[in-house]
Amino acid sequence: MKRMIPFLIALICFLLVILEGTLAQVSLPFLKDEWINVSHFLFIFLLYVTIFFEKESTYYAIALSIIFSLINDIVYTDVIGVYVFAYTAVLYAARVLMKLLQSNFLIALLMTAAGVVVTDILIFFLYNIIQVHVDSWSVYWQNRLIPTSIWNILFGLLIYLIFAKKLTKWSYIKFERAD
Repeated sequence: MKRMIPFLIALICFLLVILEGTLAQVSLPFLKDEWINVSHFLFIFLLYVTIFFEKESTYYAIALSIIFSLINDIVYTDVIGVYVFAYTAVLYAARVLMKLLQSNFLIALLMTAAGVVVTDILIFFLYNIIQVHVDSWSVYWQNRLIPTSIWNILFGLLIYLIFAKKLTKWSYIKFERAD
């Protein structure tokens, strides 16, 4: 079991990349027509891996972020590297912050909200710099940032309920239990 845990986490990441792409094709009935909703499910799960699974000497979330956000960039976007940079940079910042904070529900929720907002803003600025799209800030935050943040925070609550205790248990099995 000890050796299988990283592969299990990678499998969950792969399934979340597929889920993100699937839900991107579905229009949600409660959204206005001008709202753009972007799912960052992979990022949220990797954030929880950072909060509940990682130890000071491991970098599973960073490595998985590079691999699966590159897949996300290749399959779903026009520019390769934007999601890789945004996800990895924000996960590293979260990793640094987690050295000062405890792993609990409130911290996970705050890190989810802040992480999703910072990640999406970083992606927006990178796309504007590259000139893939040129939206104004007011249009962006009203039509994309707010709906995206709400959607991902709700999903973050679901991910927390499903995986927080499992990731903590897997961390104990992987790093502390002597087999």
